Amino acid sequence: MTTETKPHRQAAPTGTGTGLILPQLLVLVGMAAWLTLIMVNNITDSGTNIHLIGRVLTMEDMVGNPHQGQGLLGRALSGDLAAPALYGVIAYQAVSSALLWWAAAAHLLLALGRGDGTRATRLGNVALSALAGLALMFLVGGLWFGYWITFGPVQQVHFTLLLVAVGGLVLVNLPRERTVV
Repeated sequence: MTTETKPHRQAAPTGTGTGLILPQLLVLVGMAAWLTLIMVNNITDSGTNIHLIGRVLTMEDMVGNPHQGQGLLGRALSGDLAAPALYGVIAYQAVSSALLWWAAAAHLLLALGRGDGTRATRLGNVALSALAGLALMFLVGGLWFGYWITFGPVQQVHFTLLLVAVGGLVLVNLPRERTVV
């Protein structure tokens, strides 16, 4: 006598499926949209950021204050470098935004069952690493000019961006599973 077994569901790691794809997609699309909007704002209102970057580079907010940052003032640069610095940041943001959109598209294909999980993870890693790199560039560059002394809330935004990028990296690297019937 043969016994018939009922088919059962088992999880098979395949790199595809929907387990974590939707949260991964949400983070990638959200960061892509956020950074794209920042880039557009930097282009359409470049004067604001040229002014702010100039204040950081020249360290003008510390020059007249005998109690803050006096030992750092030798690092000050010309305000004429603010526009080229902003244009460099915009270029980096453009590349990072494109990478985030590309990674989001790879995860969307994966969610639709037509993607490659390994490729999607790699694209997510590259894109989110670029985002983390942007945050680190701001943090290290800003620290060089002592921006924490006069631009504390801006530094906090950069720390938050770094944490979001690292959290996104953890999320896109969690194993995805597909249920096989």
